[in-house]
Amino acid sequence: MSIKILVTDGPNKTSLTVLRALKNNNYFIGVVSPYPKTTTLASYSRYCNKTHVLSSNVDDIDAYAANLLDILESDNYDVLIPVSLKSYLAVSKYKTDFELITNVVVPDWKSMDVAFNKDKTMDFAINLDVPIPKTTILCSEEDLKRIKNYPIVIKSSDNSGNFVKYCNDEVELLRNFTKLNSISKTNIIAQEYIFGFGCGFYGVYDNGKLMAHFLHKRLKEFPITGGASAVAESYFDERLYTYGKKICDGLKWHGPVMVEFKYDSKIDDYKLIEINPKLWGSLDLTVEAGVNVPKLLIDIACNSNGSLPSMYKYVKYKWMFPDEMKVLISSFSIRNLIEFITIGKNTKTNFYLSDPLPFFVQIMLGFIGCTEILLDRNKKYPHGKTKA
Repeated sequence: MSIKILVTDGPNKTSLTVLRALKNNNYFIGVVSPYPKTTTLASYSRYCNKTHVLSSNVDDIDAYAANLLDILESDNYDVLIPVSLKSYLAVSKYKTDFELITNVVVPDWKSMDVAFNKDKTMDFAINLDVPIPKTTILCSEEDLKRIKNYPIVIKSSDNSGNFVKYCNDEVELLRNFTKLNSISKTNIIAQEYIFGFGCGFYGVYDNGKLMAHFLHKRLKEFPITGGASAVAESYFDERLYTYGKKICDGLKWHGPVMVEFKYDSKIDDYKLIEINPKLWGSLDLTVEAGVNVPKLLIDIACNSNGSLPSMYKYVKYKWMFPDEMKVLISSFSIRNLIEFITIGKNTKTNFYLSDPLPFFVQIMLGFIGCTEILLDRNKKYPHGKTKA
């Protein structure tokens, strides 16, 4: 009898990666989506056996958790794999309830609270001697006077509205603070802007023990001023590994986690940006490099003794559609066009011959996204631009 797996966040490309990573196993895989099947990316995969359309709003994590519990119980799923941050928040908050009816690997709420709230994350990192950007907590307009150097990055501690803005002067700072202060339920933080490349430590933990890890370096991002990976590669630096592991060990983490850093070229060191307590958007690269995170999560959840990955291999990964295509349109040049159409040695893309249909959906999403960028400049620079 096959094991029944429920994967959340069907429209998310990471959910599609989870399905493909489990393709060689005897699993029945259901997908959860807030949208109809026709607009759910993972539902187009040949490895998706069933799509469950949510009746709740995922922004209401209490109602969302209750909805997930109903689906798990009514369809007798053996394992739950959350994907997005909201899914991990919902399941972590009601972890005891979920563990009564299924197998799932998520952190306790105490650890999640530190990882999710950026001001608590920074305090935690300081106590572990992990470098962070110069950070200022903004509670009122009076605190804005403490900012002396620009550019800076302003954001909500809990990522309210996914609000991130670059501020080049006092005028931009006041405008962005006023807007964010009206929607945020937690502290607002301002950090120095780090000039350097983005990178990350990725881990899978079993009750505080690191079972597998991976490091990567971003080569192209969207938005082009800083965002999710459009092109990335396997990477290793002992300092980055040590910083990431120290944070996750200190949290006694349980489940998948991504610790994001930027390399500060001014001081030749890495600085912590945030913890992403969830499955990461570049999971394709991790799996292609030899670390099958979804399979490992199932093994941990079911207390089975699956084989652990040894060292990962070098892979360069291109999310051609929609991500790299949007980078190309945002910063068009002949060089970028050549890079876009070139598939070099040790390079993988998000086209899979064994599961092609989702790729055509992603092509469509790419053209839609590029059209929006051409019509609206704010889509090109949603966080603003730094002048320095």
